[in-house]
Amino acid sequence: MNGPRLKHWAAILFPVVVTLILYRKSFRIWFLADDFAWLGLRLSVQSPSDLWQALFSPMAQGTIRTLSERLYFLSFESMFGLESLPMRIGMFLTLAVAEILLVLVVRRLSGSLFTGVLAASLWALNFGLSVAMSWISAYNQVLLSALVLGSLLCFLYYADTNRRGWLLGSWACYLLGFGALENIIALPGILLAWAILFERRRISAALPYFLPAAAFLAAHLWLIPKLKDAPAYRMHFDMALFETLGVYWQWLLAAVKLKNFGPDWNWLEMPVRWILTPAILGFTLWRTLRRDYLPLFGMIISLALLTPVLPLRDHRTDYYLGSAAFGMMIVLATIPLRLPGPARWAGAALLILYIWPSWLVQNATFDWYLARSGSGRVLVRGLQYVVEHHPGKLILVEGVDPALYESVFVDNALRLVHAEGVRIAPDPSLPRNPLTAAPGIVRTAFEQDAILVYRLEGAHLRDVTREWAHNQALSLGNGFSANVLTGDPAYATQFGKGWYQIESGNRWIGRDAHLRLGGPFSTSATLFVKGYTPEALGEAKLTLKVNGEEITTTPIHPGPLQLSFPLPAKFQGQTELEIEFQVSKTFHPPQDNRDLSLVLGQISIR
Repeated sequence: MNGPRLKHWAAILFPVVVTLILYRKSFRIWFLADDFAWLGLRLSVQSPSDLWQALFSPMAQGTIRTLSERLYFLSFESMFGLESLPMRIGMFLTLAVAEILLVLVVRRLSGSLFTGVLAASLWALNFGLSVAMSWISAYNQVLLSALVLGSLLCFLYYADTNRRGWLLGSWACYLLGFGALENIIALPGILLAWAILFERRRISAALPYFLPAAAFLAAHLWLIPKLKDAPAYRMHFDMALFETLGVYWQWLLAAVKLKNFGPDWNWLEMPVRWILTPAILGFTLWRTLRRDYLPLFGMIISLALLTPVLPLRDHRTDYYLGSAAFGMMIVLATIPLRLPGPARWAGAALLILYIWPSWLVQNATFDWYLARSGSGRVLVRGLQYVVEHHPGKLILVEGVDPALYESVFVDNALRLVHAEGVRIAPDPSLPRNPLTAAPGIVRTAFEQDAILVYRLEGAHLRDVTREWAHNQALSLGNGFSANVLTGDPAYATQFGKGWYQIESGNRWIGRDAHLRLGGPFSTSATLFVKGYTPEALGEAKLTLKVNGEEITTTPIHPGPLQLSFPLPAKFQGQTELEIEFQVSKTFHPPQDNRDLSLVLGQISIR
């Protein structure tokens, strides 16, 4: 490779090297929150039909992100288990491709390789991209960026050469984008904007891109079911759109986030707000009036990629900027070269106003994710070892704060290491949740020598069973749990008549079964029942009674059983309730003399 060509590729790869240095901490961040939900997808795949369902059925507010979530997590988890580093490397390589594409796109648009390298390097510092690269579940932002840039670059090359191969490449990236993130519907607008601003004879080539976007949008809005009880995802088309845009703008420039990481650099927010923001907007307007449309096009890219999430007034999320930010980086990168003479020094100062707070916030962001995921890793790995070496015992863990509970327990990370039976020690600092062990169950387990207690202390999970036995255990009351998993022996004392032995993590009931749940219960408490109605039972009716008083009779059908009923006001505030299940009929399996009706897995009042 000759010297000029070597320098050329060294320049193109320079942002990748910068990113590797800046993001070195991110490779040590483990899984957290939604990551565990996607990692658990493998557990639902037992047949080819299950795989199809896992890859293409709507989930998480009707999304179908086959490439960026389903396939990504399924493939890496099947090959590497609960090892995050391979997935981190996959994210980085995808980002590296996106950065190279950005360099090439900006070089094509501006005629300057330096501007492209600068744009990609500035993008690597962006707060939104830092968050996206800290959380594996946000891989969709990185993949979307690569596909949007790939489609745009191919479209530009098609415009230059008129070769249909480039147009096919653009369409391939575009269609793959529908498996990455819904924001791909913004790409037709980006291509059309480029054609209008730079080469109007290509408008006809951009218009067909709107057809798949319109079909996808129609299917997403009207054919794919959404959760009705998720107010955060409701769309608001009012003046809040502009307020949300303002919030994302402030996050884009990072300085507003400094207050979350300490007061030392808070003063940077003022010059960013009152100098950098007006300068960027003024520069874009000035260049547009001079018929230099590149800064305007960069703004259009960011606005287009943000537009699908602007109506989500109650779900403003920083990692949405991961893909949307690269358009604004084009604007920033053009400032030093478009300003005349000595004014270029002022342009360099403006870049420092972006780089300085962005670098500070980026480092603090990586440290925050490292700390939060690190404690989760200690807990999950430690409990995996404990459960493997102490089968049959009730495992209790203390030292779980609300942040750790949200990061690990909400998305059921423990099922990935077969530790579903682990319970959280009674702790007044935690809100009431279904995994907190009832005091009575804990005390009974101590009396039967059937319990182990572990405390999370920094980077260690320490056995404190003896300490508990001599102190806390004796002071526990005899209350029952408000949440019962029928397949967990820890709840044995709460079952009355009518229940059969545990089978495959659940229990059968006959025509009538009784269960005790412990309170007190809130004023808006609801009774939840999860289980299964077998085909052999057919159509039947289920009557639920509380303390002998009927609260509902409902028809049940073969298949999964999920019921919820408001708890009558007269029972709220009580410390113990008896729940009775009455089924209208039973059946006898072959070579089984038991009267069976339903399989129940979880009953709770919350």
